[in-house]
Amino acid sequence: MNSRKEEIFQTIELHKQGLTAVDVAKILQIDRSNASRYLSELYKEKKIGKRSGRPVVYEPLEETVHVDVSSEVSFESLVGVQASLKVSIQQAKAAILYPPRGLHTIIFGETGTGKSLFAECMYHFAVESNMLEKDAPFVSFNCADYAQNPQLLFGHIFGIKKGAYTGAAEDSPGLMAKADGGILFLDEIHRLPPEGQEMLFTFIDKGIYRPLG
Repeated sequence: MNSRKEEIFQTIELHKQGLTAVDVAKILQIDRSNASRYLSELYKEKKIGKRSGRPVVYEPLEETVHVDVSSEVSFESLVGVQASLKVSIQQAKAAILYPPRGLHTIIFGETGTGKSLFAECMYHFAVESNMLEKDAPFVSFNCADYAQNPQLLFGHIFGIKKGAYTGAAEDSPGLMAKADGGILFLDEIHRLPPEGQEMLFTFIDKGIYRPLG
């Protein structure tokens, strides 16, 4: 992603209510036609969403997933529930049920082995066990999507304060805030920059974190 397109992407991420091409052009002081071209490219690349209308409004993609607790997504439906995954499932259930609000959990596994599905099963079990409310959020995010921009990755997870960098015209909550009261699943977490890893460990240890800026 070139620097101008990345700057536009960051601007959209910071404005959850959505922006038009004219809005982006004014914020970044660039030509409207260039802003429109980059916004269209970002939408085609499935990096941002849009609301049709006149004018078209571009907005960040929504990461929050409300899992249907009546679905068949559960530990019992996993291949290996009675064999290779038996111990892992027992540990996952113990982590969910650990008082008072469960334990933070690392899920190890090669790419494509179903870590995100396993995390969703943990969420499902937590709701069934009344450890989470039925409408609690399940937020899934792949850190690899932002691996080339550590600053944006940090801000996306922990939030951004107004003025943190160009285009940050207002405070923007991160995924930590969105997942409050539910589960935040961070895939490819090793892609977090050192500062982000340290902040995550601080949150796990003390329950506090600070936004970027």
